[in-house]
Amino acid sequence: MQAVRALAEMAQGLLRVEGVDPLAMPRFLELQLRVPLDGGGDLQRAAGTAVEQILQRVREVREHERALRPGAVYSYFAGSSHAEGCRPTEPRHVFDGYSSTGKPQFADFVTMAIERKDPNIDRLLAGEDIVLTRVTMGRVLRTQQLAEFGGNSPVYKILGQVDAGLFRVLGAAGKCAFSFQLLRGSTLEGRVRLRLHAVGAVDPMDLADPALIQILSRFQRQLDAEALRLQGQSQQGEVDEEAFVLPLLNDLAQKLQNRTRNAGRRTQHGLERSETGQRPTSRAYPDAGEASDDAILWDLDQNTIVVLGGKGRVHVFSPQGKHVTSVMMQGSAIDRRRHMGRWRLAEPEERGEFRIHIKRLIATGQDKTEETDPAPAAAPTPPATGMP
Repeated sequence: MQAVRALAEMAQGLLRVEGVDPLAMPRFLELQLRVPLDGGGDLQRAAGTAVEQILQRVREVREHERALRPGAVYSYFAGSSHAEGCRPTEPRHVFDGYSSTGKPQFADFVTMAIERKDPNIDRLLAGEDIVLTRVTMGRVLRTQQLAEFGGNSPVYKILGQVDAGLFRVLGAAGKCAFSFQLLRGSTLEGRVRLRLHAVGAVDPMDLADPALIQILSRFQRQLDAEALRLQGQSQQGEVDEEAFVLPLLNDLAQKLQNRTRNAGRRTQHGLERSETGQRPTSRAYPDAGEASDDAILWDLDQNTIVVLGGKGRVHVFSPQGKHVTSVMMQGSAIDRRRHMGRWRLAEPEERGEFRIHIKRLIATGQDKTEETDPAPAAAPTPPATGMP
């Protein structure tokens, strides 16, 4: 007991030195330990081996976490996911595997679907609101990748991915595609961890259909449970991890396709409502003029001002008060953007300058929005009530 207690204290000290968050401290560490019986130099080597195992575990977990940049793929050539070329630049681009030197390669999703003769490509090209999917295993994505350029690295190990598209985007005319990757990592305890990672030029939270985010969230919860099953099988013998996750990837692909079929009629209805002038655009400047301090946010990705109006209205402006777009958004979607750090409360100076611009535009009659819909010709003008 004294020996185990001393080893635990040593491990805790090493984790503190490495800066591991106290809330992330593991409950245990699994180590391979040889206990020399004659002491001397063997004892020192055994102690050094134990220390190195703990430090190696921390490094692997940290490198895996650093490799997870939203929307991007890890470049083994650059040793980072923040290097140039790690994230697709076009909304329809998906991850198409690594080059021999470990550099990410991207390709147009629609072009790929045409080349592989997807049975539904004609419907997509005809303008139908459908989603096509394709499952690709990790070994295929690594076909060209050399071992010395991360072919067998645990830092960013792709077991497989689902390419999916095309999806409607809030406030945008075009559509986008994603590579939903299933990554294998490990916890500080040394247990298997399965992660869902979205690669694309568009933030998944900007998708027009909020149910897609729910599908992805439920899939991650499923992966948490499946990781325990994979861990158990691994302890009983060698497991083909890619074969293990293939049914999971097929299931995700099917759910994405089914969602499109089920939501098609509702999506079209929503578009028809937008075309008849029921978007929140007309409330953009009134909401901005009445917004309290906690309703004026700053978008760190786009460097724009976000104004939260009533009844789910969200308006985007330039810092100079120029209207960009307006959408309806559920509270959960707003909370996710704030929780992930994309939106923060605007600083007092930012709010002050924005309010000055808004007042000036309203006073000079320049508060017209580019997206304002004309009122239906047959609709009578309602009396002014002061209510939105």
